[in-house]
Amino acid sequence: MKKIVACLVVVLMASSAVPQTEAAGWYLRAAAGFEQGLAADFSDDDAAAANAYFGVGPGSDGRGIHADGDFGTVLGLEAAVGKQILPWLRAELALTYRPSMQYRAQANFRGVTGDQPVTARADSLSGTANVYLDVAGLPGVRLGRFQPYVGGGLGVARNWLGEMTYGFPGLPVHKVTVTPGGSRTDLAFLATIGTGVVLTERLVLDVAYRYTDLGRVATDPGRMYLNHIPAGAEVSGTWAPLRTHGLFAGLRYLFR
Repeated sequence: MKKIVACLVVVLMASSAVPQTEAAGWYLRAAAGFEQGLAADFSDDDAAAANAYFGVGPGSDGRGIHADGDFGTVLGLEAAVGKQILPWLRAELALTYRPSMQYRAQANFRGVTGDQPVTARADSLSGTANVYLDVAGLPGVRLGRFQPYVGGGLGVARNWLGEMTYGFPGLPVHKVTVTPGGSRTDLAFLATIGTGVVLTERLVLDVAYRYTDLGRVATDPGRMYLNHIPAGAEVSGTWAPLRTHGLFAGLRYLFR
């Protein structure tokens, strides 16, 4: 990430030499978005480990034992600083926070009748270096107030996962298991398509669809709670991918 940021900073600083007739200059961007969490199925770090939570073998539905769910609707809050390097090329550094993501799933342990609900809460903070191709800035293209673009970004994400609660309402004695939470730092990347809409000389409305991969959410090895075993039991870690897609909208303020 340090190398990525350093390279982007060099590009942004070097672009200061581009004549103002060819580059609009620096801008600030603030945005918010509503996304949908994609499939986030939890499995073991090592299913063959002696204290693996899910373990090896088929579950009640014939598939490997796991928790099958997603994080539902996700709120994203974003701030960025960028520069219009050329009329058709824009680069920025962005910070995005996704708080209180609610995980809902079903497990498929063998020998358990009825539902096996799984719940947890997660937060994610990501920093990315983004580059955009502004179609309206290409030679000969005139689109009035509209400034469509495509882009992508690369960076890192820090993902925090709270304790995971597994419910077994159909069992006579073992009703609840709670596994430890955990945190991970992982590679993050995104792809986006959107458009700017010029409102004033300095303000641009920005609307975009975005796919984001934030790496993994994971539980740490530790001691899990079981309602019928007061001392609990040791358990190894589990993990799931964290990916979202959805719409972001915000404003760009241009310093020119």
